[in-house]
Amino acid sequence: MNTLIVPFHDWRKIILEGSRTRDAHFIETFRKKNNDITVVVNRPTTALEINLKRKPNLINHKVILKKGGFKLYQIDAKFYVIDFVSTKLISQVTGKYLWFVEQYGHKKYIDFITEALKVLKIENEYCLLNQNIFAFKLTQALKPACSVFDAWDNFLKFDVYKSIEKTIEQGYKAYGESCDFWITNSQDNIESFQEPFNPNQLFLIKNGVDLKRFVNGENSNIPADLKEIPKPIVGFGGKITHLLDVNLINDTMKQAESASFVFVGQILNKEVFNAIHKLPNFYYLGDKHYDEYPNYVKNFDICIVPYVIDEAKKSGANSIKVYEYLATNKKVIGTNSNGLEDLRDYLYIINNSEGFTAEISNIDNEKLKLDITEHSWQYKFEQLNSILRDYI
Repeated sequence: MNTLIVPFHDWRKIILEGSRTRDAHFIETFRKKNNDITVVVNRPTTALEINLKRKPNLINHKVILKKGGFKLYQIDAKFYVIDFVSTKLISQVTGKYLWFVEQYGHKKYIDFITEALKVLKIENEYCLLNQNIFAFKLTQALKPACSVFDAWDNFLKFDVYKSIEKTIEQGYKAYGESCDFWITNSQDNIESFQEPFNPNQLFLIKNGVDLKRFVNGENSNIPADLKEIPKPIVGFGGKITHLLDVNLINDTMKQAESASFVFVGQILNKEVFNAIHKLPNFYYLGDKHYDEYPNYVKNFDICIVPYVIDEAKKSGANSIKVYEYLATNKKVIGTNSNGLEDLRDYLYIINNSEGFTAEISNIDNEKLKLDITEHSWQYKFEQLNSILRDYI
């Protein structure tokens, strides 16, 4: 079926970093598996943002339709991207997150999207999958055959969005009123969203893993910056945010001084990163493109997910990295947080540094092996498609 996807992340960012987020994985899978047309509505941006983040000329494809700062690109035979480069430079800086809310509701952007769908001859025959909490005005304005909101991580639990909490609530309420159903990635989110926002129906579709990259990929060479690091390597691959339990990490590194602790990923919270003790056995290797990242996981001896367990600090997440870890059959140690408790038969759940240290001393994995095929992104795509077909 024809599908219009509104991701949270910018398409240029996805090109630059690889398809490593939930929205990017869904886009990649729809692009490969959808027999009909898939259209991505890109996050509004400005020329200044594009240049500052080193993302010029990344969308270098045939332009099917153009009006001012709006363009419809054809990426391949059945995959298109609608892009909006605004001239409102100052208002983007001053408005911050609220700027995106207003731009997604911009009448000219909505009109252009509608015209683009007509050009593609799908204006009355498409499903809308909105994965962006800031794009609720767009969902309210469009008239798809079926409207879906992907309520992944609970944005009301992120400190970075505290100043616009009322707008976030407004968005969730709008999606509750205007969407045929929601999907979400964790049981925690179902409990958090059901009563206050009353979606028509709420389905659980957890995160998944890219089998081609983590299971079937032939390239598993040791990355150059891992070669000289002493084993055993205890690895974490993911964003450095408020979700990390810094005290647990610091205490474990101090106790397990014979192990090397390797962190790979973006630093989104500098305070958290600075709070991690830079002991001799700590190694931060920077961020890696998603095509390179699997080689790091495959060369870890033990994989960890040292997340906070405080209910007030959890984000309602279902960590993608855990499925990626498990796909490589590594020993995985994590805390009782962010969906790990649902996988307790396949990994070690421990909430203190003494327990972490004890398990790190032995790389043997005595847990059950997860049937990873039921956690592939293709399987998640088929789950969503099955629900969509019932509604259509």
